[in-house]
Amino acid sequence: SLQLKRTSNLVHGEGRGCLSSSAVRMNNNKYATNRLLVSILLALATCNGGATAFSTPLRHKRSDYTSIGQTQPSSATPWQVPRGGDLATSSTSLKSSLISAIDVFYKTMPLTSAFVTCGIKASAADLVAQKRAVMKDTAEAEGSLTAADEEILGEITTPLEKRRNFAFFLYGGLYQGMAQEIIFNEIFPKVFGQGTDLVTVFSKVSFDMLVVSPFVCLPVAYLVKSVIFQYTVSEALTRYKDDVMKNGLLLKYWSLWGPVQCMTFGVVPVHLRIAFIAVISFFWLIIFSSVTAKGQKERELECSLEDGVSCRIDG
Repeated sequence: SLQLKRTSNLVHGEGRGCLSSSAVRMNNNKYATNRLLVSILLALATCNGGATAFSTPLRHKRSDYTSIGQTQPSSATPWQVPRGGDLATSSTSLKSSLISAIDVFYKTMPLTSAFVTCGIKASAADLVAQKRAVMKDTAEAEGSLTAADEEILGEITTPLEKRRNFAFFLYGGLYQGMAQEIIFNEIFPKVFGQGTDLVTVFSKVSFDMLVVSPFVCLPVAYLVKSVIFQYTVSEALTRYKDDVMKNGLLLKYWSLWGPVQCMTFGVVPVHLRIAFIAVISFFWLIIFSSVTAKGQKERELECSLEDGVSCRIDG
């Protein structure tokens, strides 16, 4: 106690309790340096948690001490954390807890998480594609109308094709979510192994591109639409064939998903693979929805009925 008292006298009473913020701004001379060192020693001896407070370089702003993450002294001190610091800590803790909860959800409920994630994603992607198509059609229609026609017809609107959107939701949830969870995370590891080496990844990607995609993945989308819009399986497969041959559907698929699946099987953790695929397939489904819509328009142009009624079957 005598030693601490002498030390306190050296700094003229400024070091008792915790370090003064004015010490940080002192001139860089020998006398100021000695006072700063003595103040630090006194703070280490008298402040609760003082050692932790000085384990990082001195800051020039009081708010910077919120990054220390330690309990501050109850008495008012020059570097005491403002009340907002507790708010920042709580916010960080909440974000961390949310991320942990999501991670646990994908680990413990793979099929449910896959259905929810991919179903919502597919529905949203189709909505974007429909919106783009409506804007394009509206612009074309308005460009071909005279002022008199616009006055008579008023604003041109195209309703949302709900059945088409529901078909994409089912396709996304059932196949892209649940089915791919089983194929990629259960069947593929048993057939090709669980490694991430070049040979294993190449084998998985090749089988997916040459077998799963052309004979399972893409046809399922057309079959789901045939159920929703109530036309035959043969009609669905004919539409798939037309989009592959005339609109380059399979080539577009390979150009995107070849590189993506290399990352899926080589880098992404197993329980996050479907979520990763869902993020990329959001953009793919916009392309896919546009391709199928283009094919439908071509079929409408080729179709002719004696009564002049449109032969449109689906969305």
